[in-house]
Amino acid sequence: MLKKLVSTVLDNRNEQDRTIRVLMFGNSGIGKTSTLTAMYDQFNRVIDKNIPLQLIPDNETSNRLNKKLSLLKQQIASDQIRTKSLMTGTKHSEEFDFFIAKDEDSPEKINIIFRDFPGGYLETERKNVKDWVKESDVLIIPIDTPALIEENGIYNEEINSPAKLYDIFSAIRGSLEINNRLVIFVPLKNEKYLEGKLYYTNHIRDLIEKEFANLLQLFASFSIREKIAVVITSIQTLGGVKFSVIEKDQATGKSIFIFKKKGFGSGYSPRDAEQPLKYILTFSIAEVLKKRSKIYRKVGNFLNLDSDFEKAIKDFSKDYKQDHNFVILQGEELLKF
Repeated sequence: MLKKLVSTVLDNRNEQDRTIRVLMFGNSGIGKTSTLTAMYDQFNRVIDKNIPLQLIPDNETSNRLNKKLSLLKQQIASDQIRTKSLMTGTKHSEEFDFFIAKDEDSPEKINIIFRDFPGGYLETERKNVKDWVKESDVLIIPIDTPALIEENGIYNEEINSPAKLYDIFSAIRGSLEINNRLVIFVPLKNEKYLEGKLYYTNHIRDLIEKEFANLLQLFASFSIREKIAVVITSIQTLGGVKFSVIEKDQATGKSIFIFKKKGFGSGYSPRDAEQPLKYILTFSIAEVLKKRSKIYRKVGNFLNLDSDFEKAIKDFSKDYKQDHNFVILQGEELLKF
């Protein structure tokens, strides 16, 4: 009877501890949903088959992301892709629900809820955005790499909005002191900038540290530094295309970013899309273990809860990339378990 009661209490606590809320944070059209789609598509392709884990979406999430995946594959089938700055993106706030588990029937799982919202909310719905930040465990900040780099970064503020992001985080600084968080800067569309010898440079990292200096200094300030881990991890979002040139739309004056195929037969082939998820799970399992009391650990071990599942999570997440454009800027202790 006591064992059943304790197990029920722990199961309820596990459900709460094992729900990770991830906020996708950035302007419309920057690639938030494309990033999530690539993570979803690539996870089960790249994971070591000896590790018994799957990233499993609920039915609604599966339907939405599979439609997005189909559109991305159709898009890359053309010889060039033309995207306007501040193009139309997500129309309203959306949640995408996943769980990490051995299979759908497994009782052991980690729930991951991704929230995406229209970039216009950074101006029109700041209260909602601030509330979402406060309730989130992980913040993903996608960065349009061509906008960051090309033409000396003249499109960076318009598209990547470092000043807006700083204003929002600065306004809720006190809330950032309460819980541990992981912030992941994810440079996207960077196939051109990670080719050959360019892969072994720090160009992307250096520009992020320069252009987002105020925000990074805020995260590094004394009162919240120990509460925030900050990571940069690059994704080649489409894989088969790379940035080519910026043109002006004669009718609207809008800047058009043009991406061309790398070669004949190039298709949808993202690279490193699983890396943000490795950091997310590393941070999350570390937090779960820290939240457990000594009694909870002893009882959990006595009941033989979680050990195989935790090992699988650790095996997957332990080898996240760390090199020129995959770097922990602060809070490495929050990524240890």
